[in-house]
Amino acid sequence: MNLELLESFVQNYPEEFDGVLDCISVAVTCTFNRLGTLLAVGCNDGRIVFWDFLTRGIAKVISAHVHPVCCVSFNRRGYKLVSASIDNTVAIWDILTGECDQKYRFPSPILKVQFHPRDDGQFLVCPMRHAAVLVTVDGGHRIIPPEEEDNDLNIVASFDRRGDHIYTGNGRGKVLVLCSKTLENKASFKVTQGTTSVTAIKTIEFSRRGNSFLLNSADRIIRVYDSKTVLECGKDGDPEPLQRLQDLVNK
Repeated sequence: MNLELLESFVQNYPEEFDGVLDCISVAVTCTFNRLGTLLAVGCNDGRIVFWDFLTRGIAKVISAHVHPVCCVSFNRRGYKLVSASIDNTVAIWDILTGECDQKYRFPSPILKVQFHPRDDGQFLVCPMRHAAVLVTVDGGHRIIPPEEEDNDLNIVASFDRRGDHIYTGNGRGKVLVLCSKTLENKASFKVTQGTTSVTAIKTIEFSRRGNSFLLNSADRIIRVYDSKTVLECGKDGDPEPLQRLQDLVNK
């Protein structure tokens, strides 16, 4: 008998889990450091909880914000953490001391914040209904230029694996690839659903190894692309996804 036919009704997710980390508050967001030994959890009460993932115990708790923490990101060496809250603030924390090194205030809520994968002096901020901002720790900043034709400010952005490029996606399905040093447009393409309609980009995530990245879009399809292929296609290219992941039953 065909094994796939026998297991056609088996669930496609694990029936057993490895364990539960009993957080002191409602967890909103979390991220691992580069080695996977430390887990930072942003909570609904504004605290950041650091878990030692080897012993599964709480290593430190920081009272970071007044309002819920919506995003956290480690730097490459793992001793700094940048956090964003719905109170429009972004803060950089020293994990060992628990002290705040820098705090920045933005005019709108923050959707995402991310440390540069190679340079601890830069981080990327995605404010709501505003172009992404590349911020340097010493106080300077540069606004990531959006697509001139679309003028859509529902923008998500992410560094690639090495931080050489910044990938941005907007509410009209347009993805731009910009050089992180010069902010020059290197490539672009549009994510379409079917032949005519376009779909909004919700999330851009890169793999820890390799050149793959995925786009989570409003049509509930996760598309996996190869970054080298996207760069080779250039501006207004039409790269083909490596994979399309979709739940055909309940979307």
